[in-house]
Amino acid sequence: MHNLVWLLVVVVVLVLTVVVVVQLQRKMAAYREENRKLKDALEYASAYAMEEACLDRLLQVLHEPVFRLDDQGWIITANRCARALFALPESRASLSLRQGYRNPSWHKKFEQALVSDERSLLLPLMHLSGSVLAPRLLRLRPGLLLLFCVDVSEQERLEKQRSTFLSNLIHDLKTPLTSLLGYAHSLKDFGSDEDFRAEAAAVIADEARHVNRLLDALLTLDQIAFVQRPERVACELVGVVRQVCALLKPQCVERDVRLQVSCALEKLWVAMAEDELDRVLTNLLINAINYSPKGGVVSIDVAKSDCGGRVTIADEGAGIPEKDLPHVTERFYRVDRARSRASGGHGLGLAIVKELLDLHAGRLILENRSTGGLQVVCELPLANDASH
Repeated sequence: MHNLVWLLVVVVVLVLTVVVVVQLQRKMAAYREENRKLKDALEYASAYAMEEACLDRLLQVLHEPVFRLDDQGWIITANRCARALFALPESRASLSLRQGYRNPSWHKKFEQALVSDERSLLLPLMHLSGSVLAPRLLRLRPGLLLLFCVDVSEQERLEKQRSTFLSNLIHDLKTPLTSLLGYAHSLKDFGSDEDFRAEAAAVIADEARHVNRLLDALLTLDQIAFVQRPERVACELVGVVRQVCALLKPQCVERDVRLQVSCALEKLWVAMAEDELDRVLTNLLINAINYSPKGGVVSIDVAKSDCGGRVTIADEGAGIPEKDLPHVTERFYRVDRARSRASGGHGLGLAIVKELLDLHAGRLILENRSTGGLQVVCELPLANDASH
């Protein structure tokens, strides 16, 4: 009996031991599984952290504003360009994009894009500090988004300029053509009137000359953009200035304006073709003559500067309003349309001058004189041919 009890005790102990061992094995297996999951999660997080760190380093070298965002649209990191343009603080804490760009209608579209399933969405343009940005929201994975902003300021400026150019071109062609058609129709009814015929002939000739000047200017602009030029061009500046002044004597007599040339140089070779320099100086001097008062003096000073050759043209007219000075070199821009039309202008003269100078690394400076009138400084690099 005593032996049977001990046997039962041993059996119970063995069973309990087996149960405990099995339970321990199960717990160890569970612990191993949890440990494996934790290890995988840590490796996963580490990989993501390395991925995001690499991504941030990549974004820093880009010259366009880029933000890394969470799925709520908060800024996690922003590259240097973005921080500078949006004036964001150098904080490592998450920031709201509203801190750098305050535009409620844009943010409404942005919030709609955040809940969209699209992986790539183009957002409305952002206008910030004189720049125009085209932002695109990219969804890389859950919780990771990129807001990539492309600077399209120049494209927007060119598009606006193109639109204005076409609008003004249509207006400048429509006005004389309307006048031509009107007088052509009137000649049918009043052709027997000698005075009317003389008036119609004068108007038709004047409008035809205006259209011809306009087309000639447009052809010049087209040539500036597309005609190929030799790598090295040169002309003698002093000679071209005197030549242009001589050719403009009839206009000076008609307008009762005197040209006064000041030049201490005998010769100065500059890096520009003679026909193009001729057109630059002709346009500038015609403007000065047309806007000078009767009995006025247009002074022309030719000198050598640190930059190369310099021609300074100053008139005694009314000058240009300060608000218009930055724009008068744009195509078709005119301070006073009626005044320009009366003087035969088409709003392309200064645009031609600036584009020709830009083509040859020259510079055009316009400023009002304190004594009245406009001063135009035209600078050109020296020709690099030693024979000159």
